[in-house]
Amino acid sequence: MEPKYEYASELNLYQANYMRNSKAIGVLWAVFTICFAIINVVVFIQPHWLGDTKESRGTGHFGLWQYCHLIQDGQDVTCQGRLDDFSSIPSAAFRAATVFVGLSVVMVLLCICCMLLFFVFHSSTVFHICGWMQVFCGEYA
Repeated sequence: MEPKYEYASELNLYQANYMRNSKAIGVLWAVFTICFAIINVVVFIQPHWLGDTKESRGTGHFGLWQYCHLIQDGQDVTCQGRLDDFSSIPSAAFRAATVFVGLSVVMVLLCICCMLLFFVFHSSTVFHICGWMQVFCGEYA
């Protein structure tokens, strides 16, 4: 009879350790998902984020769906490309990237909302749901 109790006490110790580590992994996963969501939303929302300074030759900026360049007088920058008009986006590759990054933004925001399921469902179920959503989100981005 004595060995049963030893195994049972070790089993409870392992189960408590697993549950504590599972919660820590869930919290870290949520923090990193929120960081990824912030980066993803900034890339999608920010119209232009790569470019030169005003002193460089051929000054311009471009982003996912908008590009800007100097007009003839060299003083002002004109921008082309709108998110609500896909024909104004310069190339098919940038249009496709805009669609995929937009889908990625939607998926990662849904994943953050699904993390609230930790209060309702078993943690392994939520890990599977959020994990597959992030796999698809990574494929789109």
